[in-house]
Amino acid sequence: MIEIPVIIGPTGSGKTELALSLAKGYGFVIINADSRKIYRYLDIGTAKPPKKDRKFYKLLDIIEPCESFSAYQWMEMAEKEIENLVNDGKRVIIEGASVLYLKALFEGFFEQPEIPPDIKEKAKVLSYEGKGYDILKEKDPETARKIHPNDKYRISRALEILLATGKPISFWRRFKRKPKFKPIYLFIDIPRDVLYRKLEHRARVMFEEGLIEETKEILKIYPCFKEWGKKVVAYRQSLEFLEGKYDYETAIRKKYKADKILARRQIRFMKTLEPRMVIPYDHKERILSYLHL
Repeated sequence: MIEIPVIIGPTGSGKTELALSLAKGYGFVIINADSRKIYRYLDIGTAKPPKKDRKFYKLLDIIEPCESFSAYQWMEMAEKEIENLVNDGKRVIIEGASVLYLKALFEGFFEQPEIPPDIKEKAKVLSYEGKGYDILKEKDPETARKIHPNDKYRISRALEILLATGKPISFWRRFKRKPKFKPIYLFIDIPRDVLYRKLEHRARVMFEEGLIEETKEILKIYPCFKEWGKKVVAYRQSLEFLEGKYDYETAIRKKYKADKILARRQIRFMKTLEPRMVIPYDHKERILSYLHL
């Protein structure tokens, strides 16, 4: 089975910079595994690479804002891209922090049913009220044993499937596809204090570089973005600023706080990914050594 290196790490840890250095210096083609960077026009708020560097990427800017797109769909597209690139003799590296995408590609995934918005909301409410885990223990004990009682995201996801189909996610996993590739996760390990300083600086820079103006332009083309965009960190704060819910400085602080929460969740999820090679953020040349470059 072909091994594929995967650069992972929390938001703001430097994944994109490292991936681009490998693309420019060693000919790698980058597969994007960030569930927000797949959307067109969401540039500043998702910290996409500069437009001149997007030629090194696949699965970047592939769908319109407000469209639904599942991990299963991404997995199918990623498999095809990787197979074509490998057959052409290209070097491939994946870069991104969407753990569900990575698990779909490397651990096998079943095609999930369409989940109605009201079911998603009900599952989310139940999980955050603390009732969701009890439901799983009763209806899907196999899944409950694998999820921490405080992991509200995974509890909510499992509840969605249960409520929408009447069957537990453990049932549907029996139909998952066999993975075609083996991952080698290259985790950028960055001290929390350093990461938080970077995230605080990045939040301010995003607003100064035109996040609010970008949000306005997206709204002109996609009125649905007024609500859908609030699912995306940065655009939520920008939209709520435009709605007058708080001032400019508060918007920046809220964006920074949201990134801190996201980073902690990503780190927790990434600890479940194996095999994982830990790379200190200031010793990234170890990745070059591992890749024999």
